[in-house]
Amino acid sequence: MIDLPTHEVYAIRYATQPQRPEGSTFLGGDPKKMVRGLDFFTYVIKGPEGTFIVDTGFNADLSGDGGRNFLCEPSEVMNKFGIDPKTVKKVLLTHAHFDHVGNLDHYPQAEFAIHVEEMNSITGPDITYTPFRVAYHKRDTKKLVDLLYEERLSFFTETVNKVAPGIEFHLVGGHSRGQMILRIHTKRGWIVLASDAVHLYEEVETERPFSIFHDLQKMIAGYRTSLQLAGGINRLISGHDPKVTDWYPAISNEFEGQVLDLNIHPQMN
Repeated sequence: MIDLPTHEVYAIRYATQPQRPEGSTFLGGDPKKMVRGLDFFTYVIKGPEGTFIVDTGFNADLSGDGGRNFLCEPSEVMNKFGIDPKTVKKVLLTHAHFDHVGNLDHYPQAEFAIHVEEMNSITGPDITYTPFRVAYHKRDTKKLVDLLYEERLSFFTETVNKVAPGIEFHLVGGHSRGQMILRIHTKRGWIVLASDAVHLYEEVETERPFSIFHDLQKMIAGYRTSLQLAGGINRLISGHDPKVTDWYPAISNEFEGQVLDLNIHPQMN
């Protein structure tokens, strides 16, 4: 058996939405009922293959839209715990919704990677359908095209893609055509960064669909795949559930509620 390297994984909570209508959260939800909102994360992976940034958050000028409140600039927080975003070499994008691909210019030396299915979606016929445009922003798509012409954007093409030893990128689709999840080997074993394949834990616990999707069947299948690859809720990191902030400790008191240590088993209530 080959010994896999272990990687350190951290979540930077850069924005929060205290509450939102249930109808904006779940398919068939009550639009008049307010429920707990979402948290928004950028991730850092550190290991023998170097540092990877996973998703880059939404731009600060969008703070307040939809009740989403910007808390900190992820790149500035990285600087505080020893990562210079200006020298980061690798950024992985799980999909191209606005809250995952803003701030790309904060990583001027990085090479970016996304699944080809997602790039085809945001630059092709999918975008002629108004509902599919809701979560994509034109300026972000233009920036991705710019990166392509600068030879700084590459594409994953397989269902299972090896990023580095101990890091796998899996295409699940559903929420978006090219939605991916990351499976990472850490000191507590494999964990899964589900991104928007699983916004909230309730989605995998009851298969209750999120309200925004490209393909409903694939989205639900993605819930199952995410949980299977993780091996349990305690190893599955949902993309927006505030329970992640509740369950995982900060790396230090200075970063309470801001930088979460995903290498430690969660304290689940």
